Amino acid sequence: MKPLNQLISNLFDIKKKELSIALWMQLYLFLIIGALLVVKPTINALFLSTAGADSLSIAFILTAIIAVVISFSYHKLLERFNLRYIIRSTLWFFSIAFFAIGLLVMFDVTNLILVYTFYLFVGIYALLVTSQFWVLANVIFNIREAKRLFGFIGAGGIAGGIAGGYVTSILVPFLGNGALIIVASLMIASCPYIYHKIKSHSYKGKMKLEVKKREVVSKESSIKLIINSRHLTHLAGVIGIGVLVAKLVDYEFSYLASQQIQDPMELASFFGFWFSTFNIISLILQLLITKRLLENFNIETNLFFLPAAVIACALLLFVMPELWLVIILKGFDGSLKQSLHKSALELLAIPIPSDVKNKTKTFIDVVVDSIATGLAGLVIIFVVKGLNLPNYIITVSIAILSIIWIYLIFKVKDSYLSIFKQSIVKREKLRREKNNMGTLISNMKIIFENGGAEDVLAMLQKLPEISHKSLKEPILKLLNHNDKRVVTAVINNLDYVVVEPVAQVQDFIYTNDSELINAAMNYLLSHEHISYQFYENYLDDEDDKIATAALLSLAAVSQENPLLAEKYNLKLRIQIFSSEIGDSNMQIAELARLIETLGYASTTNYYSIIENYLKHDNKNLRIAAIKAVGHTRDTYFLMSLIEGLRDDVLNDSITDSIQKMGNKSLKTLEQVYLKQKTGNRYKISLLHLLYQIETRKSHRLLIHLAKQSDISVKKIAFELLFKSRKAGRKSILKKKELIKLIDKESAKYKELVRVYWSLKISQRSDKRTNGVISLLEKNLIEQLITSVDHCISNQLEIIFNLLSQRYNPEDVYVAYKGMISKETVSRLHSMEYLNGILSRDLKNMLFPLFELESHTLSNETFEFQERIELYDRSKMLEKLLLIQESKVHSASINLLNLQHEKLIDTILSHLPTSKSLKIKKTLLSSKNGKVKIA
Repeated sequence: MKPLNQLISNLFDIKKKELSIALWMQLYLFLIIGALLVVKPTINALFLSTAGADSLSIAFILTAIIAVVISFSYHKLLERFNLRYIIRSTLWFFSIAFFAIGLLVMFDVTNLILVYTFYLFVGIYALLVTSQFWVLANVIFNIREAKRLFGFIGAGGIAGGIAGGYVTSILVPFLGNGALIIVASLMIASCPYIYHKIKSHSYKGKMKLEVKKREVVSKESSIKLIINSRHLTHLAGVIGIGVLVAKLVDYEFSYLASQQIQDPMELASFFGFWFSTFNIISLILQLLITKRLLENFNIETNLFFLPAAVIACALLLFVMPELWLVIILKGFDGSLKQSLHKSALELLAIPIPSDVKNKTKTFIDVVVDSIATGLAGLVIIFVVKGLNLPNYIITVSIAILSIIWIYLIFKVKDSYLSIFKQSIVKREKLRREKNNMGTLISNMKIIFENGGAEDVLAMLQKLPEISHKSLKEPILKLLNHNDKRVVTAVINNLDYVVVEPVAQVQDFIYTNDSELINAAMNYLLSHEHISYQFYENYLDDEDDKIATAALLSLAAVSQENPLLAEKYNLKLRIQIFSSEIGDSNMQIAELARLIETLGYASTTNYYSIIENYLKHDNKNLRIAAIKAVGHTRDTYFLMSLIEGLRDDVLNDSITDSIQKMGNKSLKTLEQVYLKQKTGNRYKISLLHLLYQIETRKSHRLLIHLAKQSDISVKKIAFELLFKSRKAGRKSILKKKELIKLIDKESAKYKELVRVYWSLKISQRSDKRTNGVISLLEKNLIEQLITSVDHCISNQLEIIFNLLSQRYNPEDVYVAYKGMISKETVSRLHSMEYLNGILSRDLKNMLFPLFELESHTLSNETFEFQERIELYDRSKMLEKLLLIQESKVHSASINLLNLQHEKLIDTILSHLPTSKSLKIKKTLLSSKNGKVKIA
């Protein structure tokens, strides 16, 4: 048995611990479908010979009515009894019922009413018992398991259909219809025992509590749950339209067959043969194609195949209404519906919360299916018979309904992905930004009136985007706020909500807050057209505090409006005030304003003054000089500014100034970045600088430099690009360029994971061929495991940030948070969400890596070794030395230094010459260096 089990596991990608439960589930489905395909052709033949094909439409409507009544009763039972009890009871009920039907048929106790009853029983059995099976499958398996196993398990149902159909076709002449129905009842009677085996195996494979949680049933009404869920509504629509089309196809198949085959026995044999043949085709599809299609194509593509095939056949049938064409049409419906389409439909139910799914899935499978069946009956009665229209109207209806079917498939795909996204957002407690303007304005008013200073400042930043007139009064009240930062921010944004000048602003030029004075002056200057004399009075004020503030505002505004410079003699005023620089009586704040004003002078005459103050001991004067450099937009001072980036106090001012230089600063920034002595912290500052320059060239340089940086630095670089995309800017990377970059980073990720698990193996090995491993080496390995694990996390984040350059940043962020979650469900939902949004080339590239993500792997090393090839000790050390991360590199050299000389020489010989020489130099400089330079 072991070789056979191994063969099945390898062939169908089934894990060893899953094989038993998968086989039991397959047998369960084999028996219930096999029983159906024994009973259905027998009862169909009996019905058609007794009631006639014209009565099918009435049977469809009666099935719908009975199914609705039974469904409501069934859902009341679900609220009172355990799901396990209900499933077992249902199986026993239908086993006894079919046994009784078999006896009645055997003794020829039949009439029109009984035939209708038999037909209805078969219809309800087909809906209810199969629906219960898939509810059970949804309880036991998660989404990733379902994708791998549903194809294999579903093959059991198809095989059951084949066996049942051929048994009917072959044995009905010998045993008769009644005996075959009794055989079917015995097949169903064995299912409760199999159900018990399935439950016991599911508890072994997973935590009992987890499985029991999935068996919980919601107390809410099924209809209410479906109406309130966009996904359930679309799912019900897809199933309903699919059933309606199938019933119309079934009618055409049955109608034409009964017209040409009059004998009931021969007709039963015909149905049995073709039902089984369709199932053989379906089995081949299920075993050889379904799993591959489910894994390689999006869910809407897999659902699309069936309606597309039906439309093609319907169009041909419209031209040539022949039995062989109807057989082909029924063949597509019978084979695809039970294989690929069925598996894809069941996957749509997986992400629905368990309590909702357990309540609504059977309702959809039974009631929606039955209502669709009833509608098919009404179409046949009123359209074909009532209006006495030709039969091709059914063919036209099939084609039109299939088009609607395709439309609903694309709608359900969107809601399907939305459920995964919502699940991750909810489980990971992610805040989702709401863009409702009314709510945002209302929140702003509340914060302006009652919020703290920091909250008010944050909301004031949104004023340029939301300049609503209703904010006028709350904004004006903030001019009396105790925090001067708030008042300054209000004045800077006042023109967005208040059109007319606000007189109160001029009062703030007499305060002691330099930033507030500057803001007030800028505001007053923007309204100087009201009175020329009004602003000139400030420029000529005897108080230097007011005069310098007015001069700085004038110089700044004149950059955009040169006429103002001429109007107020800006150059002359700067020249007069510059002669006063160095005056011991001048206050620091006034001197700072004058120095900053020199940057607007549009001449190099004052560069020496600015340069002197760039080295001044007073930080306020240095900041003023830095701002002046920014106003000049001249790279003359660039190196002096770059050197100052190491000072946290000056960093923001320097960044703002260099940003104003734009692309002119890029060459120098690149040279500084690539210097060997430039540390990672300094590099990060330079990357932030490149990001804030906000030109295409600066962002391209950011990517270029990131490629040559440590993983931790590279992560920061791509975080900045993610931030750029989130702000609404377009990606600067072309599709091919981006995919190539993702491919490279993915390869690095895979190498890191291999190194990580090779280190884990090394950690567990406590012996060497030459003795016991030292405590120092153990500590170094533990340190490296931690560092490499951190690199893996950073590398994963890099890949997701790169994905944001092609896809919606919010979607990518949600998927990333799900992928790194500690919750298995969130990780699985993240993968399915990505499966729905990524292109096929990226899925093929990234999904093997996501499967390797360290948090999703078992702690058992043998399970990991099945996924990826690990390195031996020599190769592991070689790969460690190649990892571009300073902490890993230094620890790797220390670990290398503990190895024997021959191994060190072997490892270094495999490295690039330049890297090898650097490592040799480092080893020789250490006290315990062992390497001898040849």
